Amino acid sequence: MPSRRFLDRDRHYCRGAVGATVAAGGRAKTTRSNYEAISFCLGRDLATGEKTPEGPLRVLLLNGEEDQDELDRRVAATCQHYGVKETDLAGRLFVQSVRDNPLRIAKLPKGSAQAEVDAAIMEKIETLITARNIDVFMVDPLISFHAVTENSNEQMDVVIKQGFGVIARRTRTACEVFHHPGKPKQGQADTAVEDGRGASAILWAVRSARVLNFMSPDEAKKLGIPGDERRTYIRIANGKANMGQVGKAKWMRLVIERLPNGDEVAVSSSWTPPNPFDGVATRDMELAEKLAATGEYRADSRSPKWFGYAIAEHLHITVSYGADNDPKDVARLSAIIKTWITNKVLRIETRKDSQSRDREFIVRGSKPETIESMEDDEIM
Repeated sequence: MPSRRFLDRDRHYCRGAVGATVAAGGRAKTTRSNYEAISFCLGRDLATGEKTPEGPLRVLLLNGEEDQDELDRRVAATCQHYGVKETDLAGRLFVQSVRDNPLRIAKLPKGSAQAEVDAAIMEKIETLITARNIDVFMVDPLISFHAVTENSNEQMDVVIKQGFGVIARRTRTACEVFHHPGKPKQGQADTAVEDGRGASAILWAVRSARVLNFMSPDEAKKLGIPGDERRTYIRIANGKANMGQVGKAKWMRLVIERLPNGDEVAVSSSWTPPNPFDGVATRDMELAEKLAATGEYRADSRSPKWFGYAIAEHLHITVSYGADNDPKDVARLSAIIKTWITNKVLRIETRKDSQSRDREFIVRGSKPETIESMEDDEIM
Protein backbone atom coordinates (compact mmCIF):
# COMPACT_ATOMS: atom_id res chain seq x y z
CA MET A 1 0.00 0.00 0.00
CA PRO A 2 1.59 3.32 -1.03
CA SER A 3 2.04 6.02 1.60
CA ARG A 4 0.20 9.33 1.42
CA ARG A 5 2.01 12.01 -0.56
CA PHE A 6 1.88 15.27 1.32
CA LEU A 7 3.15 18.27 -0.59
CA ASP A 8 3.72 20.66 2.33
CA ARG A 9 5.39 20.42 5.71
CA ASP A 10 2.09 21.02 7.49
CA ARG A 11 0.61 17.89 5.87
CA HIS A 12 -2.41 19.81 4.64
CA TYR A 13 -1.99 19.45 0.87
CA CYS A 14 -2.14 15.78 -0.16
CA ARG A 15 -2.18 14.23 -3.62
CA GLY A 16 -5.53 12.73 -4.53
CA ALA A 17 -7.39 14.57 -1.77
CA VAL A 18 -9.37 17.77 -1.23
CA GLY A 19 -8.54 20.25 1.52
CA ALA A 20 -10.33 23.42 2.60
CA THR A 21 -9.41 26.85 3.91
CA VAL A 22 -12.20 28.79 5.68
CA ALA A 23 -11.77 32.55 6.05
CA ALA A 24 -14.07 35.52 6.51
CA GLY A 25 -13.62 38.74 4.57
CA GLY A 26 -10.31 40.52 5.09
CA ARG A 27 -8.57 37.43 6.48
CA ALA A 28 -6.34 37.21 3.40
CA LYS A 29 -7.42 33.86 1.97
CA THR A 30 -6.61 34.97 -1.60
CA THR A 31 -3.35 36.54 -0.44
CA ARG A 32 -2.46 33.28 1.27
CA SER A 33 -3.34 31.22 -1.79
CA ASN A 34 -0.89 33.30 -3.85
CA TYR A 35 1.85 32.87 -1.25
CA GLU A 36 1.40 29.10 -1.17
CA ALA A 37 1.07 28.76 -4.94
CA ILE A 38 4.35 30.59 -5.58
CA SER A 39 6.07 28.69 -2.75
CA PHE A 40 5.01 25.38 -4.33
CA CYS A 41 6.33 26.51 -7.71
CA LEU A 42 9.71 27.39 -6.22
CA GLY A 43 9.88 24.23 -4.14
CA ARG A 44 10.49 26.23 -0.96
CA ASP A 45 8.65 28.42 1.49
CA LEU A 46 8.95 32.01 0.28
CA ALA A 47 9.77 33.44 3.70
CA THR A 48 11.62 30.67 5.54
CA GLY A 49 13.32 28.98 2.60
CA GLU A 50 12.29 25.56 3.93
CA LYS A 51 12.08 23.08 1.06
CA THR A 52 8.80 21.40 0.17
CA PRO A 53 8.68 17.57 0.25
CA GLU A 54 8.59 17.06 -3.54
CA GLY A 55 10.52 20.10 -4.73
CA PRO A 56 9.21 22.55 -7.37
CA LEU A 57 5.62 21.82 -8.39
CA ARG A 58 3.17 23.05 -10.98
CA VAL A 59 0.15 24.97 -9.71
CA LEU A 60 -3.20 25.95 -11.19
CA LEU A 61 -5.11 28.63 -9.28
CA LEU A 62 -8.63 29.36 -10.52
CA ASN A 63 -10.33 32.41 -9.03
CA GLY A 64 -13.99 33.23 -9.51
CA GLU A 65 -14.00 36.44 -7.46
CA GLU A 66 -11.31 38.71 -8.94
CA ASP A 67 -10.62 39.77 -12.51
CA GLN A 68 -7.36 38.84 -14.23
CA ASP A 69 -5.75 42.24 -13.71
CA GLU A 70 -6.24 42.02 -9.94
CA LEU A 71 -4.88 38.48 -9.81
CA ASP A 72 -1.84 39.58 -11.81
CA ARG A 73 -1.26 42.44 -9.34
CA ARG A 74 -1.31 40.03 -6.42
CA VAL A 75 1.16 37.65 -8.04
CA ALA A 76 3.42 40.54 -9.06
CA ALA A 77 3.38 42.00 -5.54
CA THR A 78 4.27 38.68 -3.93
CA CYS A 79 7.08 38.05 -6.41
CA GLN A 80 8.42 41.58 -6.00
CA HIS A 81 8.37 41.35 -2.19
CA TYR A 82 10.37 38.12 -2.18
CA GLY A 83 12.60 38.89 -5.15
CA VAL A 84 11.14 36.13 -7.33
CA LYS A 85 11.77 36.47 -11.06
CA GLU A 86 9.61 35.07 -13.83
CA THR A 87 12.44 32.73 -14.77
CA ASP A 88 12.43 31.34 -11.21
CA LEU A 89 8.89 30.11 -11.73
CA ALA A 90 9.88 28.42 -15.00
CA GLY A 91 6.35 28.35 -16.36
CA ARG A 92 5.02 26.34 -13.42
CA LEU A 93 2.41 28.85 -12.19
CA PHE A 94 -1.01 29.27 -13.82
CA VAL A 95 -3.33 31.84 -12.24
CA GLN A 96 -6.59 32.36 -14.08
CA SER A 97 -9.72 34.38 -13.42
CA VAL A 98 -12.98 32.60 -14.28
CA ARG A 99 -15.21 35.35 -12.90
CA ASP A 100 -16.67 36.17 -16.30
CA ASN A 101 -16.71 32.55 -17.49
CA PRO A 102 -17.65 30.48 -14.43
CA LEU A 103 -16.72 26.82 -14.14
CA ARG A 104 -19.70 25.40 -12.24
CA ILE A 105 -18.70 21.85 -11.47
CA ALA A 106 -22.19 20.75 -10.37
CA LYS A 107 -25.71 21.90 -11.09
CA LEU A 108 -29.37 21.12 -10.43
CA PRO A 109 -31.22 19.73 -13.46
CA LYS A 110 -34.48 21.55 -14.14
CA GLY A 111 -37.21 20.38 -11.78
CA SER A 112 -34.84 18.21 -9.71
CA ALA A 113 -33.39 18.54 -6.21
CA GLN A 114 -30.65 16.01 -6.96
CA ALA A 115 -27.31 17.61 -7.80
CA GLU A 116 -25.36 16.35 -10.80
CA VAL A 117 -21.78 16.99 -11.80
CA ASP A 118 -21.39 18.79 -15.11
CA ALA A 119 -19.44 16.36 -17.26
CA ALA A 120 -18.35 19.07 -19.70
CA ILE A 121 -16.95 21.28 -16.92
CA MET A 122 -15.27 18.30 -15.27
CA GLU A 123 -13.57 17.47 -18.54
CA LYS A 124 -12.53 21.08 -19.08
CA ILE A 125 -10.90 21.31 -15.64
CA GLU A 126 -9.21 17.94 -16.01
CA THR A 127 -7.88 18.97 -19.41
CA LEU A 128 -6.41 22.15 -17.90
CA ILE A 129 -4.72 20.06 -15.21
CA THR A 130 -3.37 17.25 -17.39
CA ALA A 131 -2.23 19.49 -20.24
CA ARG A 132 -0.08 21.49 -17.80
CA ASN A 133 1.00 18.54 -15.62
CA ILE A 134 -0.47 20.27 -12.57
CA ASP A 135 0.38 19.08 -9.05
CA VAL A 136 -1.68 21.53 -6.96
CA PHE A 137 -5.13 22.73 -7.98
CA MET A 138 -6.78 25.64 -6.09
CA VAL A 139 -10.30 27.08 -6.44
CA ASP A 140 -11.20 30.38 -4.79
CA PRO A 141 -13.92 30.80 -3.56
CA LEU A 142 -15.95 27.59 -3.49
CA ILE A 143 -19.27 29.39 -4.03
CA SER A 144 -18.13 30.42 -7.52
CA PHE A 145 -17.59 26.85 -8.67
CA HIS A 146 -20.99 25.25 -8.30
CA ALA A 147 -24.66 25.99 -9.01
CA VAL A 148 -26.38 23.93 -6.31
CA THR A 149 -28.00 24.77 -2.98
CA GLU A 150 -25.20 25.59 -0.59
CA ASN A 151 -27.20 24.59 2.49
CA SER A 152 -28.00 21.11 1.15
CA ASN A 153 -25.75 18.38 2.54
CA GLU A 154 -26.66 15.98 -0.25
CA GLN A 155 -25.92 18.50 -2.99
CA MET A 156 -22.67 19.84 -1.53
CA ASP A 157 -21.49 16.28 -0.93
CA VAL A 158 -21.74 15.80 -4.68
CA VAL A 159 -19.73 18.98 -5.32
CA ILE A 160 -16.84 17.96 -3.08
CA LYS A 161 -16.75 14.18 -3.50
CA GLN A 162 -18.02 13.53 -7.02
CA GLY A 163 -16.70 16.81 -8.38
CA PHE A 164 -13.40 18.03 -6.95
CA GLY A 165 -12.65 14.75 -5.19
CA VAL A 166 -12.88 12.76 -8.42
CA ILE A 167 -10.68 15.27 -10.25
CA ALA A 168 -8.06 15.12 -7.48
CA ARG A 169 -7.99 11.31 -7.57
CA ARG A 170 -7.89 11.01 -11.35
CA THR A 171 -5.14 13.59 -11.78
CA ARG A 172 -3.29 12.83 -8.51
CA THR A 173 -3.35 16.50 -7.63
CA ALA A 174 -3.82 18.13 -4.24
CA CYS A 175 -7.02 20.17 -4.51
CA GLU A 176 -7.69 23.11 -2.20
CA VAL A 177 -11.04 24.90 -1.93
CA PHE A 178 -11.13 28.34 -0.33
CA HIS A 179 -14.44 28.87 1.41
CA HIS A 180 -16.33 31.70 3.12
CA PRO A 181 -17.88 31.26 6.59
CA GLY A 182 -21.51 31.94 7.38
CA LYS A 183 -22.81 34.84 9.40
CA PRO A 184 -21.07 34.85 12.81
CA LYS A 185 -23.08 34.04 15.92
CA GLN A 186 -23.77 36.83 18.36
CA GLY A 187 -20.66 37.55 20.39
CA GLN A 188 -18.50 35.28 18.24
CA ALA A 189 -15.08 36.73 17.52
CA ASP A 190 -13.24 33.90 15.78
CA THR A 191 -14.28 31.63 12.93
CA ALA A 192 -13.97 27.85 13.31
CA VAL A 193 -13.80 25.37 10.45
CA GLU A 194 -17.33 24.30 11.41
CA ASP A 195 -18.51 27.82 10.59
CA GLY A 196 -17.98 27.36 6.86
CA ARG A 197 -20.97 28.71 5.00
CA GLY A 198 -23.71 26.29 4.03
CA ALA A 199 -23.90 22.54 4.54
CA SER A 200 -21.74 20.69 7.05
CA ALA A 201 -21.09 18.10 4.32
CA ILE A 202 -18.44 20.47 2.91
CA LEU A 203 -16.31 20.06 6.02
CA TRP A 204 -16.91 16.34 6.38
CA ALA A 205 -16.07 15.63 2.75
CA VAL A 206 -12.59 17.22 2.81
CA ARG A 207 -9.58 15.49 4.30
CA SER A 208 -8.04 18.50 6.03
CA ALA A 209 -9.53 21.88 6.89
CA ARG A 210 -7.97 25.01 8.34
CA VAL A 211 -9.25 28.44 9.30
CA LEU A 212 -7.81 31.97 9.16
CA ASN A 213 -8.51 34.46 11.96
CA PHE A 214 -7.21 37.83 13.06
CA MET A 215 -5.02 37.94 16.15
CA SER A 216 -7.31 38.37 19.14
CA PRO A 217 -7.18 41.51 21.33
CA ASP A 218 -5.94 39.37 24.22
CA GLU A 219 -3.11 37.89 22.13
CA ALA A 220 -2.14 41.35 20.91
CA LYS A 221 -2.05 42.65 24.47
CA LYS A 222 0.17 39.80 25.61
CA LEU A 223 2.60 40.53 22.78
CA GLY A 224 2.46 44.32 23.12
CA ILE A 225 1.08 44.76 19.59
CA PRO A 226 -0.91 48.00 19.11
CA GLY A 227 -4.61 47.63 18.40
CA ASP A 228 -4.34 49.22 14.96
CA GLU A 229 -1.79 46.56 13.92
CA ARG A 230 -3.60 43.54 15.32
CA ARG A 231 -5.49 42.72 12.13
CA THR A 232 -2.29 42.47 10.12
CA TYR A 233 -1.48 39.29 12.07
CA ILE A 234 -3.50 36.24 11.03
CA ARG A 235 -3.58 32.86 12.72
CA ILE A 236 -3.72 29.73 10.56
CA ALA A 237 -5.20 26.85 12.53
CA ASN A 238 -5.93 23.31 11.38
CA GLY A 239 -9.35 22.44 12.75
CA LYS A 240 -9.71 19.07 11.05
CA ALA A 241 -6.99 16.68 9.99
CA ASN A 242 -8.23 13.22 9.05
CA MET A 243 -4.75 12.24 7.95
CA GLY A 244 -2.92 13.08 11.15
CA GLN A 245 -2.93 15.07 14.38
CA VAL A 246 -4.37 18.56 14.47
CA GLY A 247 -1.32 20.78 14.36
CA LYS A 248 -0.45 23.88 16.33
CA ALA A 249 -1.41 27.20 14.84
CA LYS A 250 0.86 29.01 12.42
CA TRP A 251 0.86 32.73 11.77
CA MET A 252 1.22 35.07 8.86
CA ARG A 253 1.57 38.82 8.77
CA LEU A 254 0.23 41.09 6.06
CA VAL A 255 2.64 43.65 4.63
CA ILE A 256 2.00 46.20 1.90
CA GLU A 257 4.00 46.08 -1.32
CA ARG A 258 3.98 49.06 -3.69
CA LEU A 259 4.10 48.09 -7.36
CA PRO A 260 5.89 50.21 -10.01
CA ASN A 261 2.49 51.46 -11.24
CA GLY A 262 1.75 52.85 -7.77
CA ASP A 263 -0.74 50.17 -6.68
CA GLU A 264 -0.42 48.96 -3.11
CA VAL A 265 -1.09 45.26 -2.60
CA ALA A 266 -1.15 43.14 0.57
CA VAL A 267 1.39 40.31 0.68
CA SER A 268 1.54 37.37 3.07
CA SER A 269 4.66 37.05 5.20
CA SER A 270 5.55 34.21 7.55
CA TRP A 271 5.64 35.28 11.21
CA THR A 272 6.30 33.56 14.52
CA PRO A 273 5.33 35.03 17.90
CA PRO A 274 8.47 36.03 19.78
CA ASN A 275 9.55 33.75 22.62
CA PRO A 276 9.92 35.93 25.74
CA PHE A 277 12.65 33.62 27.02
CA ASP A 278 15.01 34.02 24.06
CA GLY A 279 18.38 34.89 25.63
CA VAL A 280 17.17 34.20 29.19
CA ALA A 281 19.33 31.73 31.13
CA THR A 282 19.16 29.87 34.44
CA ARG A 283 21.32 32.54 36.08
CA ASP A 284 18.62 35.10 35.25
CA MET A 285 16.03 33.00 37.02
CA GLU A 286 18.33 32.70 40.03
CA LEU A 287 18.69 36.47 40.17
CA ALA A 288 14.91 36.80 40.02
CA GLU A 289 14.65 34.47 43.01
CA LYS A 290 17.11 36.57 45.00
CA LEU A 291 15.24 39.78 44.20
CA ALA A 292 11.93 38.14 45.10
CA ALA A 293 13.34 36.90 48.40
CA THR A 294 13.58 40.52 49.58
CA GLY A 295 9.80 40.85 49.32
CA GLU A 296 10.18 44.49 48.23
CA TYR A 297 8.77 44.34 44.71
CA ARG A 298 5.19 44.66 43.59
CA ALA A 299 3.20 42.47 41.16
CA ASP A 300 1.37 45.48 39.67
CA SER A 301 3.14 46.87 36.59
CA ARG A 302 1.66 50.32 37.36
CA SER A 303 3.74 50.58 40.51
CA PRO A 304 7.22 52.19 40.46
CA LYS A 305 8.30 49.18 42.52
CA TRP A 306 7.11 46.67 39.91
CA PHE A 307 9.22 43.51 39.86
CA GLY A 308 9.67 43.90 36.10
CA TYR A 309 11.59 47.15 36.52
CA ALA A 310 13.92 45.43 38.96
CA ILE A 311 14.94 42.67 36.52
CA ALA A 312 14.70 44.59 33.21
CA GLU A 313 18.27 45.90 33.16
CA HIS A 314 19.72 42.50 34.02
CA LEU A 315 17.72 40.93 31.18
CA HIS A 316 18.87 43.71 28.80
CA ILE A 317 15.27 44.81 28.24
CA THR A 318 14.94 48.58 27.94
CA VAL A 319 12.08 49.25 30.34
CA SER A 320 12.05 51.68 33.27
CA TYR A 321 9.45 53.49 35.35
CA GLY A 322 8.14 56.68 33.79
CA ALA A 323 9.91 56.13 30.46
CA ASP A 324 8.31 55.89 27.01
CA ASN A 325 8.57 52.11 27.03
CA ASP A 326 7.90 49.94 24.00
CA PRO A 327 4.69 47.94 24.72
CA LYS A 328 6.37 44.84 23.26
CA ASP A 329 9.14 45.06 25.88
CA VAL A 330 6.65 45.51 28.72
CA ALA A 331 4.64 42.56 27.41
CA ARG A 332 7.79 40.45 27.29
CA LEU A 333 8.65 41.22 30.90
CA SER A 334 5.10 40.45 31.98
CA ALA A 335 5.19 37.11 30.13
CA ILE A 336 8.49 36.12 31.77
CA ILE A 337 7.19 36.93 35.25
CA LYS A 338 3.88 35.17 34.61
CA THR A 339 5.70 32.01 33.46
CA TRP A 340 7.96 32.03 36.53
CA ILE A 341 4.85 32.32 38.69
CA THR A 342 3.14 29.47 36.82
CA ASN A 343 6.21 27.29 37.33
CA LYS A 344 6.45 28.27 41.03
CA VAL A 345 9.80 29.97 40.66
CA LEU A 346 7.97 33.02 42.01
CA ARG A 347 4.62 33.54 43.69
CA ILE A 348 2.34 36.41 44.63
CA GLU A 349 1.83 37.29 48.27
CA THR A 350 -0.82 39.71 49.48
CA ARG A 351 0.07 41.82 52.53
CA LYS A 352 -0.24 45.32 53.95
CA ASP A 353 2.00 48.07 52.64
CA SER A 354 3.38 50.95 54.74
CA GLN A 355 -0.04 52.63 54.57
CA SER A 356 -1.88 49.48 55.72
CA ARG A 357 -3.37 48.83 52.27
CA ASP A 358 -3.54 45.34 50.82
CA ARG A 359 -0.97 45.01 48.04
CA GLU A 360 0.35 42.12 45.95
CA PHE A 361 4.08 41.48 46.17
CA ILE A 362 6.34 39.13 44.24
CA VAL A 363 8.12 36.67 46.52
CA ARG A 364 10.17 33.54 46.04
CA GLY A 365 8.23 30.48 44.98
CA SER A 366 8.15 27.01 46.45
CA LYS A 367 9.24 24.91 43.46
CA PRO A 368 11.94 26.49 41.27
CA GLU A 369 12.35 25.00 37.78
CA THR A 370 14.96 25.56 35.13
CA ILE A 371 14.40 27.71 32.07
CA GLU A 372 14.83 24.67 29.86
CA SER A 373 11.68 23.06 31.30
CA MET A 374 9.41 25.90 30.22
CA GLU A 375 7.49 25.19 27.00
CA ASP A 376 6.40 27.82 24.50
CA ASP A 377 2.71 27.13 25.16
CA GLU A 378 3.31 27.85 28.85
CA ILE A 379 4.65 31.24 27.89
CA MET A 380 1.70 32.13 25.64
